[in-house]
Amino acid sequence: MPIISIEVNGKLKTPEIDPSCWISDSAWIIGDVTMGPENVVYQGVIIRGDFARVKIGAKNVFQDACIINTAEGCSTRIGDNNLIGFSAIVHGATLKNNTVVGIQSVLMIMSTVQNDAMVGATSFVPMRAKIPVGQKWIGRELKGENTQGKLWELGRQSWQKMGLAMKDQKEKP
Repeated sequence: MPIISIEVNGKLKTPEIDPSCWISDSAWIIGDVTMGPENVVYQGVIIRGDFARVKIGAKNVFQDACIINTAEGCSTRIGDNNLIGFSAIVHGATLKNNTVVGIQSVLMIMSTVQNDAMVGATSFVPMRAKIPVGQKWIGRELKGENTQGKLWELGRQSWQKMGLAMKDQKEKP
């Protein structure tokens, strides 16, 4: 897995990754990134802290090909226990705790997903949008309560368990 240091404004920024994480060999972690314990990062994921910082808590799952990045002056913050779906983009946004970002969704700068909220697959969350606690955003708008939290938590736990099991696997010839 490429873990790449970059120089930003004359300072070397090197990713800090808790050793309990499992990160696929084909994922890229670049620059000013801090990652807490038991995160799982699948194939093709790019987490890039170049324009600003990416701070990631614990027990998150980043499914294949998602992109976590920043914008000038807009850091990305991801709390604990979140599931970021296949090919989703989190661009200078904030995810609190126990959230789901569905497959191919896009979160733009300064948007916030509060605790226990969900962004449905293929949704677009515009700049500065706020998704309240326990609500769901479908398409381009807020659509009511997120009643699927327990179901999504089972999915996140199974993906995390599989990823952490891969942590100690070696490639077989």
